[in-house]
Amino acid sequence: MEFLQQTINGLAQGGIYSLIAIGWTTVFGIVGVMNWTHGEIYMLGAFAGYFLCRSGMPLIPALLVSMVIGAVLAMMVDQVGYKPLRKKRKLAVAGFITALGLSTFLRYAATAAFTPDPRAYPNMIKYQQIQLLALGGRELTISSIHLMILTGTIIIMIILQLFISKTITGKAMLAASQDMQTLGLMGVDSERLIKITFAISGALGAAAGVFVGIVYSINPAMGALAGLKGWSVAILGGIGSITGSLIGGLILGVAEGLTAGFISTGYKDAIGFIIMMAVLIVKPTGLMGFKFEDKV
Repeated sequence: MEFLQQTINGLAQGGIYSLIAIGWTTVFGIVGVMNWTHGEIYMLGAFAGYFLCRSGMPLIPALLVSMVIGAVLAMMVDQVGYKPLRKKRKLAVAGFITALGLSTFLRYAATAAFTPDPRAYPNMIKYQQIQLLALGGRELTISSIHLMILTGTIIIMIILQLFISKTITGKAMLAASQDMQTLGLMGVDSERLIKITFAISGALGAAAGVFVGIVYSINPAMGALAGLKGWSVAILGGIGSITGSLIGGLILGVAEGLTAGFISTGYKDAIGFIIMMAVLIVKPTGLMGFKFEDKV
């Protein structure tokens, strides 16, 4: 029973990891750059939601506006940091260094602007324990907050999947993840596609930041660990695979929940990297992707 309870608790956190990982893997899969600023977009999205909610805006509109802000910030990062390198065809090593520099700049700029003190969202959702089912006279429950996060994550995933599978732009993104140069020769505006990719990545990162802010306190350094976890989930699921990132995020969330419940909360953050290393040893492509070095 306790095992099932911890699994349920881990699903909501896993959905957040999936959002972060999908934003990370779409940029890497299409553009071929390790976008370490993604963790900072996630952090800035959390702060955007915080200030919007503090101003009196309802949660859902604040979430949507934060996603738009995250999309704009991600496109600005691309415009300033990555586009000049693409023109000079120096995106591999130079892109990695640029990403680290931009990530560090955004983190310390946020620290200067918001101070390093943790902040908590106002109470936007009435806390309730919702009974899911009863086995052997014992109840399995989920809090209203975690249920809202899990529901919101599923809705965003469905919309993203419909966009990719039903629209021309979404199908072009799938094709670009396989061969961007050939797609450009077929008349597709690659720069426009890259901008859309960064916008989607930023929106997903910001949504994850808002969801985390609803449950935990936020601070300017929160993006560092989230970025690393998003990277580990993307590799676990398979670089370039959106479905793999979704599954990998849920696996990591459940694994962390079980680790915290049965071993120690002190080992919770390490479990993702242990799983990632084990998967890379057994199956270097991840669960549903291609080899990491194929894109570098």
